[in-house]
Amino acid sequence: MKLTTEQIEYVTNYIKSLDIKWYELQVEFTDHMVTSMEEIWEKDPGLTFDQVKQNAANKFVGDSSFKSIQEERKRILQKEYNRSQRKMIAEFLKFPKIIGSILLGILAYQGSFFFEKPSKYLIVLFALLWLFAIPTIYNLTRNYNIEGKRFLAVSYYSLTVTCLLLFPNIGLNLTGVFQDEIQQNHLLIISLICFWVVGLLFCATGVYLDIKHIAKVKKQYQLN
Repeated sequence: MKLTTEQIEYVTNYIKSLDIKWYELQVEFTDHMVTSMEEIWEKDPGLTFDQVKQNAANKFVGDSSFKSIQEERKRILQKEYNRSQRKMIAEFLKFPKIIGSILLGILAYQGSFFFEKPSKYLIVLFALLWLFAIPTIYNLTRNYNIEGKRFLAVSYYSLTVTCLLLFPNIGLNLTGVFQDEIQQNHLLIISLICFWVVGLLFCATGVYLDIKHIAKVKKQYQLN
């Protein structure tokens, strides 16, 4: 027995009431619930709508509950995101892209000769990584709600935000700790610049993946 449009709307609101706030999961869980209810009703047409709904809801408890599935889905998406970013960064550390990474490091190193104190130059370099916060915050605020809907696929910015906090802070702290040694030891400057290049790759690929995921969701759900 097929559910009516009004009954499906009721199921949709029921799913939302379970604190399932992500639109794609609301759609998916509603489909699962509706399918289960229609199967139950097909086997026992004498049941009322409320009885069918309750019987279907009883199937989604414990590890199979919608909340548990939602948390598991978040973990899966997080792992996929992190894996994608690590893969992109690895490509920049392999031939031929590694040539570009090396050239970037060389150019950054050459820039240190224009400063009387290389430590000040390194402070500027690591502070520049915070510029990646601009597109990150913009995307986060602009796409928090897309046409009144929230999407799990664009609601986590794991490594992007982490990198924006991690690399500049570590770089600035190390520069401060070894300020005197940096003045005399160019190997230390090179090491910190290599760390800066890796941080730059993490921040840049994070922003790229965020934009890519947003575009994918908008295309999938035909949103502006």
